[in-house]
Amino acid sequence: MSDTHPYNTFRFDRPTLLPSRRIIPILVILILFTLLWKAVPHSALYWLLTPLYAILGWMATYGWRQALANLIVFLNRLEQF
Repeated sequence: MSDTHPYNTFRFDRPTLLPSRRIIPILVILILFTLLWKAVPHSALYWLLTPLYAILGWMATYGWRQALANLIVFLNRLEQF
């Protein structure tokens, strides 16, 4: 059992530098928001869609079940406030 390459299973190559999986949906949302900014009046777009984009971006980074559970808890706290 003489193994001439005892380290052939090790991976010494450098990992690719990709953005985090949580950052990609946020960047896509910001790009879509910027494109809509050019087409729709600014004041209407900003005040109507910013909360929606924030919630959707937040939910996309956590996964739908956990995000919906956290959103329900947040809304319950708002009701009790």
